[in-house]
Amino acid sequence: MNLISLYYFVELAKELHVTNTAQKLYISQQNLSQHIQRLEQYYGVTLFHRKPKLALTYAGEQLFYSATKILAEEHELLNRLSAVSSNNVGSLKVGIPAYRAQICFPEILPSFYEKWPNVRIEMIDESSTRMEEMLFEGELDLFIGIMYQDHPKLEVMTILNDYIYLVCSDEFLKRYYQDSYPELKHRAGQGVDLKWFSRVPFMLPKPSMRLRKTLDTCFQEAKVTPRVFLESSTTELLISLCPYNYGAFFCTQMRLPLLFEKNPNVNVFPLKRNGEVMRHRLVLAYHKERYLPEYAKDFIEITKGSFRDIVDMRTKRQSEDRRQSVVF
Repeated sequence: MNLISLYYFVELAKELHVTNTAQKLYISQQNLSQHIQRLEQYYGVTLFHRKPKLALTYAGEQLFYSATKILAEEHELLNRLSAVSSNNVGSLKVGIPAYRAQICFPEILPSFYEKWPNVRIEMIDESSTRMEEMLFEGELDLFIGIMYQDHPKLEVMTILNDYIYLVCSDEFLKRYYQDSYPELKHRAGQGVDLKWFSRVPFMLPKPSMRLRKTLDTCFQEAKVTPRVFLESSTTELLISLCPYNYGAFFCTQMRLPLLFEKNPNVNVFPLKRNGEVMRHRLVLAYHKERYLPEYAKDFIEITKGSFRDIVDMRTKRQSEDRRQSVVF
């Protein structure tokens, strides 16, 4: 048994697809199968049901639980040893949605790699809930994402209050509110009460997403049952459908640059709850009980110092030429 075999096993257990896992690992399917067979021979158990489709056995579930912990401890040990290495070699696993990384990494990484050129950064893009779990399990060093509640074992720093906006066009408002739409548009510009938009269809995030759960709470408090035209796991899809006016949708502040780039004349109205503009809390978090190397601390400081500037600068630049001002 070796750590490579355990790593391959964990990846296959997550994917439950031999071809996809082998491609992801850049090895042959035969090589992957041989590693699994070695583990099964070593432990004397069957780890996977092969038919009707690949699935973990009970023994496989137990090994998966232990293997993730073993690999996390190995990663932490490597980080500790890198602190005494003269080469400053190490790795940093950062959980962050791809669209946020696209915005902030071009600003963060140049400063980071100027000081730490031998540190490899691995970006993990999962749901916020899954990335929180990975942080607790030691599979991540840092998490940048949405978190509503702090945890005693996590160091949590708010790096941005990411506002939520209702998005729709003038044409869309005219369709449902006819001559009264200018007044609605004016009122909504100071903050949206969802009761005002009870007539319209919506394109919403899927129910498992944290933004959707927040929106469902807002709809419930407004006593509005939304007419759901479409549900999507990505806001980018909703942005691409914006010109077709299938439904109003919701967009966080960090996605405004992309929204304005694709739809420069669209209306964005800040969402209110209990009379206050809604805030989608974006945090940077790490586990208090796990070793944090110096390069991870530097990454945190660079991120804290630049994150808000990145979003504010890009949003302001995209908003300056718009006819309607955006309330932040």
